[in-house]
Amino acid sequence: MLLIFVLCQARLFSQSESDVLKENQLRKQAQNLTEEEKEGALEIPVVDSTYVVGPADQLAISIFGTQYYSYKSVVNSDGAIIIPNLGKIYVRDLTLREVREVIKRQIRRNVPKAEILVSLARARKVKVTVAGAVRYPGVVLLPASARVSETLERIGGIIPDTTSLRNIVIRRLNGKVETADLLRYYRLGDLTGNPFVTGGDVIYFPPRDQMVGVLGAVGKEGWIDYVPGERLFDAIDVCQGFRASAFLDSVELVRFKEDNISTYRLFLDLTDYPDNKSQNIELKPGDLVLVRAFPKYHFRRLVYLYGEVKYAGAYAVEIGGAKLSAIIQRAGGFTEDASLEEATVTRRGSEIERDREYERLKKMSPADMREDEYEYFKARSRERRGQMVVDFKKLFVLGDTSEDIILRDGDVIEIPKKKNYISIIGQVNSPGNVIYNPDWNYLDYVTAAGGFGWRSNEGDVRIVKARTGELVDADELDSYELEPGDTIWVPEVPEVRFWDIALTTLGVMSQLAGIVGIIIAVSR
Repeated sequence: MLLIFVLCQARLFSQSESDVLKENQLRKQAQNLTEEEKEGALEIPVVDSTYVVGPADQLAISIFGTQYYSYKSVVNSDGAIIIPNLGKIYVRDLTLREVREVIKRQIRRNVPKAEILVSLARARKVKVTVAGAVRYPGVVLLPASARVSETLERIGGIIPDTTSLRNIVIRRLNGKVETADLLRYYRLGDLTGNPFVTGGDVIYFPPRDQMVGVLGAVGKEGWIDYVPGERLFDAIDVCQGFRASAFLDSVELVRFKEDNISTYRLFLDLTDYPDNKSQNIELKPGDLVLVRAFPKYHFRRLVYLYGEVKYAGAYAVEIGGAKLSAIIQRAGGFTEDASLEEATVTRRGSEIERDREYERLKKMSPADMREDEYEYFKARSRERRGQMVVDFKKLFVLGDTSEDIILRDGDVIEIPKKKNYISIIGQVNSPGNVIYNPDWNYLDYVTAAGGFGWRSNEGDVRIVKARTGELVDADELDSYELEPGDTIWVPEVPEVRFWDIALTTLGVMSQLAGIVGIIIAVSR
């Protein structure tokens, strides 16, 4: 009895072990099937609720029950598949989701508790004819899961500015005619404008002909193809709707009269868009929709402050502007290194008009200019365009409020670092920077720089003002005041060449001799 019991237990153990090995083998087969399905993956993803099964589609059926079964069945020409032990099942003109439910119901009649997987192993290929205003019309081979947009990739794309993307005609084998609107699909992602293709379709891309325009405060303004029967709201949707700045209570529609030459205007109140359908009028070819924008909608008025202040950066100003002192106060005031003598306010924008005369003179050689043109050119060259006349020292040190100008949008305030020196350049023995001394004149600084150098023109020393860039005569001590950052320029005496003077003298003498000769001849 004991021996019989041991033998039975061994048999049961061997059977359970065999079942485990068999189950592992079935799982391995299922995994191999999954990898095989991956290898045959489609180029275009399939949506089971929209993909319609047809002849040449290959379906993969897996049954997980007491045993594992796997089938691959191809839909034949009459729209049916054959499943061993079940027979024929018709699946034509059903979506993949519907096919899955039909097959599951049939299999569960024989295997009630089985787990059933139905997938599309390989989609059929369909032939589609593409014609019209495209680069390479002809017949293309596509997966049955393809849409109209995929045909463009196979034919080299459309012809820009020639092909219509909104009135695409699709003629089916069953005689049904559909339209595609790829512009709506590209801009809004609306799949209704990009239908699936089927075998035998003829897709016609018409040339662009009639247009409607939507210009102004819309997402994508421009001219789009006219679609018969389309209404205003549809065209606005294709142009990606209104912008936040759109002025909707007076949208203007310009329309041609019956003579197709003269026009008239309509004004529409689209404040309740898109709820108020009474304003959703039908469009006509050539209509132009103009959507105005609120003037200066969310317009940012800023002035920019750079340099030696505690908090440099951009500062907002109101419509009427802001005073200079208020902006400096908001910036925390000046630092210890701020140079008020060189601080400037520059106005940039439409108020600075273009100087056409100066632009013309810049293209000329100084030798070709008249004397007045050359003087005007020099004055303009030294000018700092847009610089406002304001003395920071008078305003912030002496309290002169007449210098407290009103700042406007776009103004730039620059507060440079203090330069506690005077620069000496030119013909001096030791050119460089000399520490500023308020009691010195220009000669004191020249002396500190080693005195005048060889061939220096002592009678023509100039001062270059740091704040304005102006050149002044150093000898006119009453017309300027030396300030930190100014530059003293000592020019060189022009070199005199003997032969140049001799030739010039001979030329003048020959001219005088000629004049004397003419006078004598006339007197005789």
